[in-house]
Amino acid sequence: MGCLRMSSKQQRTAIADKTLENQSQVQNNSAKEIQAENRDDVLRHPSSDKRQQINFPPKSSGNQWEDLDSNIVLKIDSLLGKSTLEHKLAIFGDIIYQTCLEIFGAKQHQTKCPAQRSRRQLEMDNLRKQKRKLKKQIRAASSEETNGLLVIWHQVKARHSALSRAESVRKKRSQKRKNQEHFIRDPFQFARQLFQQPKSGTLRVDREEFETHLKKTYSNPTREIPLEEITGLVWPAAPGIKFDSKPPSLQEVIAVVNKARAKSAPGPNGVPYLLCKRYPNVLKKLQRILRSVWENIKISKEWMTAEWVYITKEQDSKGINQFRQISLLNVEGKIFFSIMASRLTKCLIENGYINTSVQKGGIHGVSDCLEHAKLIWEAIQRAKSEKLNHDVIWLDLANACRSVPHETMQLALRMYHIPEVIQVMLDDYFSGFRMRF
Repeated sequence: MGCLRMSSKQQRTAIADKTLENQSQVQNNSAKEIQAENRDDVLRHPSSDKRQQINFPPKSSGNQWEDLDSNIVLKIDSLLGKSTLEHKLAIFGDIIYQTCLEIFGAKQHQTKCPAQRSRRQLEMDNLRKQKRKLKKQIRAASSEETNGLLVIWHQVKARHSALSRAESVRKKRSQKRKNQEHFIRDPFQFARQLFQQPKSGTLRVDREEFETHLKKTYSNPTREIPLEEITGLVWPAAPGIKFDSKPPSLQEVIAVVNKARAKSAPGPNGVPYLLCKRYPNVLKKLQRILRSVWENIKISKEWMTAEWVYITKEQDSKGINQFRQISLLNVEGKIFFSIMASRLTKCLIENGYINTSVQKGGIHGVSDCLEHAKLIWEAIQRAKSEKLNHDVIWLDLANACRSVPHETMQLALRMYHIPEVIQVMLDDYFSGFRMRF
């Protein structure tokens, strides 16, 4: 993620026309065909508006998904036509979102009505009141009346205890049934909740403190200062296997989409991964656009805008430091850069630039947390058996945005012989990154 920039920065100019998307808008002779420019007022929304989630049908509704897939493709063809690449990138997600919203509607957040109390619960409430009333009468009664009141109190208590035991059994059965249904529906999420600490709270901070936190965390006053020469830096040899510079293929796009979680929150344009998973024809259209982006080195401004969300770290969180931030990005950009990241990792590993016996994070097919935990556990067990001393140091970058200069990342790309085209696209992306709240 790039640093927060207060002023806009012009993107790099794309390479000369390579595809029809880079040409000027072609006028259509047919008056019946819808022009893309005439529909911008319908499709575009102010960037400050947070879009509602779409009420998608269940997966079993196969016909609805297939019909909508065809409808979206027809709209994309009619509204985009032979428009410029920049225009396609700007409204591609809007076309999908508006079409789905018109058909399925927005998801309504229903407020839970308080559950009606059963006859047993109502009787328990009545018996509880009787017990309290009898206690007061016993304290105020004479010695002759006390024995009779105690007998009545014990009878009421016995009845209340019997009902309480029955209610407890009912609640346990109900909770057991809910747990079984939850486990069958989503076993991973169920197991995850068993080990998660409770988290709750609402961010309460004034505007001045919030802006100060943003400036301190994400701005970089030394951004424009050239990187000093690093002594002793050894440049790796030229790679034996070249970086794959071909445009993204459909197989790569499908692989990224299949790996992504369907429940991932959508970005600013409101299009989730679920749509890409259900609409194969729309995914083919997206792959063609991503191919043009790669060929023309034209990163969309829509991909550089993130929806900033604060998530609680602990229970009863209030302060800014008790929350962690995540950025929700548009799916199209995430797919594009996921393919690029996968190719970068593959190139570095195949050429032996990364020692996978030490580096576990970011390696495809390697569970980094489990691998590191296993290494530490083995070291601890060996130290115990051989009666040795071990020092375990946990290192983490506090505020990586300011800790790692962008010039350092560009230097690393040059060191490992990454093509200049990739360097340009990454530099454009980090330089133009924006976030909204």
